[in-house]
Amino acid sequence: MLTDRHRQRGVTLVELMIACLIALIALSAVLTVYSAGAKHSAQLLQQAHLHQQLHALMHLISRDLARAGYWHFDPTLQAPGDNPFQNLMNQLRIQAYKGESPDSCILFSYDLDQDGLVGVGACKGAECAVETGNDHDNVEQFGFRLRDAGVQSRYGGSGLECDSGYWQTLNDPAMEVTRLKFTQHSSCQNLLESERECAAESPRLIQRAVEIQLSGQLRNKPDVNNTIAQWVRIRNARLSEGTPL
Repeated sequence: MLTDRHRQRGVTLVELMIACLIALIALSAVLTVYSAGAKHSAQLLQQAHLHQQLHALMHLISRDLARAGYWHFDPTLQAPGDNPFQNLMNQLRIQAYKGESPDSCILFSYDLDQDGLVGVGACKGAECAVETGNDHDNVEQFGFRLRDAGVQSRYGGSGLECDSGYWQTLNDPAMEVTRLKFTQHSSCQNLLESERECAAESPRLIQRAVEIQLSGQLRNKPDVNNTIAQWVRIRNARLSEGTPL
């Protein structure tokens, strides 16, 4: 007759240790796959955030830049060639802030409030408009520049230069802008003899476009980076009436 001890069933210690080892291996595989997936998802989110930041900056720059040179005027009283937003001081210019890469700053102006005067936000008194052709009630001299790994926008100050005035950074502090470059392209049309090339002594219409290159990376993860480029057509052609090209 079998005793109770011989009727007992179960697993041995060796079997239990083998089962635990298999479970640990399976759990390790699951955690490895989960960790890799989480890391990949985090990289995708970071790349998407950087992509969104760069495209938001490009959209802001291109939309504002397209307005360069706009002037609200009465053609029965004023000549298009007298556009104050296209003179030597206020016309579209490409420069660089000291110490930054070449062609990383662009300056321009346009008639934001449609009063025909260049708003500098600095003149005082009614005589300002009469004497200088400027307007003191708002700022209509703009710019974008690369400085300290950030894209900055000009919002005021005296002197339309890349190293003067007041500027504010537009991009997320977690992002570094590694490249900002503006390249101006232009075509010229002779208004007296359309079949001939432009000459310094003849009136001409200059149409322009600006190529923008923008690169950035995450400040603490330089492997997360991106580069975008875009062409911006300047809507307002520049009329030159026999002045040097």
